[in-house]
Amino acid sequence: MTRIQIHHIIYIFLLFALAAAIPVSNFAMSAAGIFLAANWVAEWNWREKWQRLRDNKLAFILASFFVFFLFGLFRTDNWNEGLDNVLSKLPMLYAPLILASTAPPSGREQRIIISGFVASTFVGTCIALACVIAHPVEDFRAISMFISHIRFGFSVILATLFSCLFALKSENAPKWLRVVCICLALWFVGYVFVAQTFTAILLLLVITVIALFYLLYAEKEMRLRKFLLPAMAVAILGLAGYVSYITWAYFHYDYNTRLESYTERGNVYTHDVASIVENGSPIGIYVCEDELRAAWTQRSAVAYDSVEPTLVRYLNSKHLRKDSVGVSMLTEQDIDNVEHLIANVDYTQFIGVKRALYPTFFSISLYKRTHQVHNSSLLQRVALWHSAILVVSEHWLAGVGIGDHKAVLNEKLQTLSPDMPLNMGAHNQFLTLWIMGGVLFPLAFLFILFVPFFIRKHRVAVLYVLFFIMIFLSCFAEDTIETQAGITFYTFFNAFFIFCFDREQFLDWDNNFVTKKYKHEN
Repeated sequence: MTRIQIHHIIYIFLLFALAAAIPVSNFAMSAAGIFLAANWVAEWNWREKWQRLRDNKLAFILASFFVFFLFGLFRTDNWNEGLDNVLSKLPMLYAPLILASTAPPSGREQRIIISGFVASTFVGTCIALACVIAHPVEDFRAISMFISHIRFGFSVILATLFSCLFALKSENAPKWLRVVCICLALWFVGYVFVAQTFTAILLLLVITVIALFYLLYAEKEMRLRKFLLPAMAVAILGLAGYVSYITWAYFHYDYNTRLESYTERGNVYTHDVASIVENGSPIGIYVCEDELRAAWTQRSAVAYDSVEPTLVRYLNSKHLRKDSVGVSMLTEQDIDNVEHLIANVDYTQFIGVKRALYPTFFSISLYKRTHQVHNSSLLQRVALWHSAILVVSEHWLAGVGIGDHKAVLNEKLQTLSPDMPLNMGAHNQFLTLWIMGGVLFPLAFLFILFVPFFIRKHRVAVLYVLFFIMIFLSCFAEDTIETQAGITFYTFFNAFFIFCFDREQFLDWDNNFVTKKYKHEN
């Protein structure tokens, strides 16, 4: 075995390790990237590398975006933050250059790399669901234990796409493996809805609709077309109708309903009909605090005063009166939920649209009453976008510097929304880049995102298009490339799809064409 072949084996192993690290470990991502660069340098076949880069000029274009951040350092007053930001963007430099200048992996090697990513994502979902089963969870963002729940959601969606592609299109693969891939895809889709990551759910729905439309366009068999189009229409209308119904049921209350004045024990109810409506009932009606306190003390060792608002909302969500009878009708699981400060029984749904929408509904109602946004990620985003737009309007040409953008945004937030947590970023990648470096930054980023379609327009795989849609749409609601998991996810798979991925070889279980070509060249 030659030295070049040894380095190639190490290269494939490190790609496998990097792909497997993306869903579960920031540290492993960094380590794999460092070793990948070290192996690239140690390989020392610069003539071959330069020739491949000359044939893949797109790699230089993609890597050039990193230079923008270097120039951005000259405008920053906070060099520590600025340097950290620049170093976090290193994957944008090394991923396209290394993957474009190294001999591409064979179909079998591509499957090994992707299998590491899919298997790691599967393990991550298993650990997350084990946490849900072990104890009640109100904020499902907490079940993503390794990286941000939104970035982990990206990994789950991409793992779903890989699994579906292999299961449906790899005709000569073993049947048992294709069945496993189908089961994995179903598992991942189920996880997205269990985890209730709203961004991931929306992205999955959008990508599914686009993929189905592509299937309609590409499929020549009319019978399948006749089935898919009505099925899609029914599914979309059904989902829209269901969301409309549960929204109406959540907010609707008949204020002409006659309210009783006394509990079964003869104590007086208090009725606040102007209180927030949740699950079709004002939270403040049918409340008898004396009975609530006494009944709760008999059912739980947790102090009543620490759970009072949660208990009242929980009883209301189950359409029970807030008295001793209502508390007596709670199950042991209900008591445990209240003790864990879960305020609505629908928040405990394992899979459900209510679990995703009801917290946002309550936050909107609370905002109308208190004008506070800290209880809703959606309302927080609106406040962040508003503040970011104002900062952009003041520094639209050159920005404020890549190390100062959070400080400037924090200052604006404290003026407009003093209850907002700080250092959250703009939650919009284009606005964040604009604040950092002025108008050229988001324009350059848009160019980097779209340029592969112009340079390689005849060789762009459908899977890459779906990946691009996921990244592009996420940039409107997230600072996608401002975290290590986000930047590594985007840059690695972007470079992998462009310079390494070959759909035909990936799906052909029996071929190893690139390896043969590689051996011939070396």
